[in-house]
Amino acid sequence: MPDHSLLDPLAHGTRAAELTSDAAFLQAMVDAELALTASLIDAGLVPGWMSAVCAELADASRLDLAAITAEGRAGGNPVIPLVKHLGARAEELRAGASDHLHVGATSQDILDTAAMLVGHRVCGEVLASLGTLADRLARLVGDNRDTRLAGRTLGQQASPTTLGFIAAGWLDAVLHATAALERVRGSLPAQLGGAVGTLSVLTTIAIARRQGTPPAETVDLVVSGFAGRLDLAEAPIAWHTNRLIICDLATALAAATGAAGAFALDVTVLSRTEIGELGEELAPGQGGSSAMPHKRNPVTAVLVTAAARQAPGLVATLLGSLLAEDQRPSGAWHAEWTALRTLESVAIAATTGAAHLAGRLHVDRERMQANLGLTDGLVFSEQVTTILAEALGKTAAFALVERAALEAATTTRPLQIVLSAHLAGDSPITRAIDDSLRARVWSAFTPGATDGAAGLGHTAAGIDRVLRRYRGCALSPGVTARTESVAPPTDDEGTPAT
Repeated sequence: MPDHSLLDPLAHGTRAAELTSDAAFLQAMVDAELALTASLIDAGLVPGWMSAVCAELADASRLDLAAITAEGRAGGNPVIPLVKHLGARAEELRAGASDHLHVGATSQDILDTAAMLVGHRVCGEVLASLGTLADRLARLVGDNRDTRLAGRTLGQQASPTTLGFIAAGWLDAVLHATAALERVRGSLPAQLGGAVGTLSVLTTIAIARRQGTPPAETVDLVVSGFAGRLDLAEAPIAWHTNRLIICDLATALAAATGAAGAFALDVTVLSRTEIGELGEELAPGQGGSSAMPHKRNPVTAVLVTAAARQAPGLVATLLGSLLAEDQRPSGAWHAEWTALRTLESVAIAATTGAAHLAGRLHVDRERMQANLGLTDGLVFSEQVTTILAEALGKTAAFALVERAALEAATTTRPLQIVLSAHLAGDSPITRAIDDSLRARVWSAFTPGATDGAAGLGHTAAGIDRVLRRYRGCALSPGVTARTESVAPPTDDEGTPAT
C-alpha cells in the first residue's frame, strides 16, 4: 500500500515522496550499476555490446521492487538481490551478460553512490525552495524596512526594531544555508572501492585484459568515468568508513531545515492572539479546529516548525555513524539509511512549506504600533539611558532609568512622565543635564525624531548588506545574479501573491 503522508501533512503535495521513495532509491541503485558497466566498457574491460543490454535495463520500474525488498533481509542490504534481478534480466537479453554487471564493486559502493545520487537530487529541490523563500523574504524586507515593532528577548518586549530588519535576519540565514548546501551538493562523490577499498578486482582484471597499459591508469579511468557519468565528484580514495561525506550532506540539509523552521517559529509566536503582528493568510477550511469554531491556526508555520524540530535527532544518528570500524563497518553504515532518507524528506517539506508561508504572510502594522505602546515607553529605556550617560556616566544613568522604570511599572504611569519628575528640581543630576540633552531624552520617545530614529541603530545598514548579498546570489537553476529590483513573490501557480 502506498504511503499517503497521513502523519506528515506538510510533505503532502511536495516532491519529498517522489525523490526519497523506495522506487527512487531503487532507480538510483540501477543508475549506479549501469554507470559502472558503462565506465568498464569505456575502459575496455567489458565488451561493447553490453551498452545495448544496459539500455534495456535502465528503467528500474520494470524490476520487482517488493521482491528485492523482501530478499534484502537475507543479506542485510538491497544491493545483493538487485544484482541478482538485474543479472536475470540481462541473461534474458543476451547470454553471458550478467558476468559484466557489478564488476569490481561491493554492495556499499552501489548503495553509497545511490545515496549520493538521491542526495544530489534532493539538494536541487531544497535549493529551489530556498530560492523561492529568499525571493519572498527579500520582498518582505523591502516593503517593511521602516515598519517599527517591539523587539523581544527572552519572551519580553526589549527595544524597538523593524520588521524589515527581522526579515533580513531570516533572509541572511536562508542565504547562509543555501551557500552551504550548494557547496555540499557540488562535492558529493561516487563510491567505488571494492570489498576493502583497494579496487583489487578491477586491478586484476585490468592486468589481464589491458596488457601493455598500466593497471592503475585503467582503474583510474573506470573510477573517473563512473563518477562523471553520474554527475558526481570523484573521490580520491574509497570512503567506506569516512562518513564525513554523509555528515556534510546531513548538516547542510539540517541547516536549511533550521533556517526555514526559525522563520516559521517567529511567525507562530507573532501570530499569537495577544500579539497578532503577523499571520498566515488562510483559505476557507484551513487552520481550523475540531473543537473550537473560532480557531485560525497558523498551520503551515506550525508544521514547518515541527519538521525542523526533527532534523537534529536525525543528524545525531548520522554523526554517530562516524564511528565506523575496520574497512567496512557493521551497523554504523546501516544506521544511516533511514535517517538520511527521513532527513531529506523533512528538508524538502520544511523548505517548501516555508516558501509557501512567506508568500502568504499577513503583516498587521497597526497592531505592531499598538504593541509598541503597551509598556508606556519602557521599550525606549535603553535609548534614554544611552543619551543620559553622556552627561551622567553609564552607571548613574542606568540606575536613574532603572528606578524610573520600576516606578512607572508599579504606578502604571508612562516612563516619560515618571522620568520627567526625576529630572525636575535642583540636584547634582539635574544640574548635569542641559536643555539640549533634555530635549534629546524626550525625542527618544518620538519615533519620527532624530533620537527616536537613532534608537533603531544600524538597522538600515544591516538590511542593505543582506539585500546586496541576496542580489549577488544564484539561488535558482539558471540564475547567475540578482538584479537590483526585487520581483514580487508568486504563489505556487505562478500568479502574484497578495
